Amino acid sequence: MGEIIVAVFGIYLILQMIIGYRRGLIKSMLNLASWILTFAIAYKGAAYFKEIVIQNVPEIQGTIVTDRIAYMIAYMGLMIVCKIIFSVVIRLANKVTRVPGVGFINKVAGAALGLIKGSLIIMVVVFFISLMPHVGMESEYAQIVGGSEVMQTMVETNPLEQMIKQQIQIETQKLLQQ
Repeated sequence: MGEIIVAVFGIYLILQMIIGYRRGLIKSMLNLASWILTFAIAYKGAAYFKEIVIQNVPEIQGTIVTDRIAYMIAYMGLMIVCKIIFSVVIRLANKVTRVPGVGFINKVAGAALGLIKGSLIIMVVVFFISLMPHVGMESEYAQIVGGSEVMQTMVETNPLEQMIKQQIQIETQKLLQQ
């Protein structure tokens, strides 16, 4: 079972690299930035637009959940508007990649970014696999990790797990010093 999961991880990394190559670094980075900005703008702006929604949608006025419904409508509306605006900006900025010389470098850098993104996602999945014995899933963990040296190595040397353990140790020491 572990070999199958490792093969799936390998295929996933290859797909991420292909997607990154096709998109290019510029479009991938702008797309990531647009999602971050979209969530930030929707989070900050929804409280303001909530009042406008309450005033203009008579069906939700006077109900118990008026604030929540209005906030959700404002949040989703802002997300849609932001994504539309950012997609136009990304399309315009992506025209720069058609300049000779820039296109190939952009695509290779996009493939590298895809490899990094895929690796990060695999690290998160492996981290959750490493938690399985701690939540009563010992037999499933043994099926996944047992018999595959590559999978065992991935679980034992996962940088994400090591960073979390290190942070827990630091926080524990701070608490003990108080």
